[in-house]
Amino acid sequence: MNASVPPPPNMHLAYFRAPWCSVCHEKAPVAEQIASALGMDLSWWDMEEDAGRAEAERRRIKTVPTLALIHGDRVPFRLVGRMITPENVQHLLARFSPPADPRP
Repeated sequence: MNASVPPPPNMHLAYFRAPWCSVCHEKAPVAEQIASALGMDLSWWDMEEDAGRAEAERRRIKTVPTLALIHGDRVPFRLVGRMITPENVQHLLARFSPPADPRP
């Protein structure tokens, strides 16, 4: 993963999953890789548990797997299912990063 786009400050990633979901199992290592490459914390939420369902409802997460960028009470972006890729995360982070200083 290209770490050229730094993560926005004060944000973390959350991964919403279910034990019966094969795509959730497939994308879990990808979510870990993305968080590690970006130096971001990653929280795990199981939709079969009360706490996971409550967090999903609070964040308006309806589908598993979902990788969400959390900033306070906001979810600036989320990726769902097979869209959870390092390239898609980099593309979305570029939208939230401050522009580069044009001065030399």
